[in-house]
Amino acid sequence: MNEEFEAQLKEANEKYIRLAADFENYKKRTNKEKEEIRNNTKIEMLSTILEIDNDISIALNNIQDEGMLLIYKKLEDFLLNNGIKSIQTDTYDENLHDVISVSETEDNKIIVLSKGYTLNDKVIKHAKIILNK
Repeated sequence: MNEEFEAQLKEANEKYIRLAADFENYKKRTNKEKEEIRNNTKIEMLSTILEIDNDISIALNNIQDEGMLLIYKKLEDFLLNNGIKSIQTDTYDENLHDVISVSETEDNKIIVLSKGYTLNDKVIKHAKIILNK
């Protein structure tokens, strides 16, 4: 009877350990899913703001206006506070850029047509560029 009791105890202990591990995996999975939902909601909410940021950036390249520059800086700070950074690079990276066209020139730089963005170092919008080769 003692051996039977020990076998039942061992079985119950193993079930408990498996259940505890399953529960930990469940918590990790649900936390990851919640974070993905938060990020997707943030991206959806901020997509219009990203377009405005891009438009202001283009305008500032053509018009030097202190008021617009102030708005642009406040907008950039808002995006940074929400974990969104604009993609800043002068060289082509297939993971960051969508090539719209290729131009034959002597320098190997890119021309950014539309800014790209990352959220927590994950690309949420690729930069649209002209690639000079």
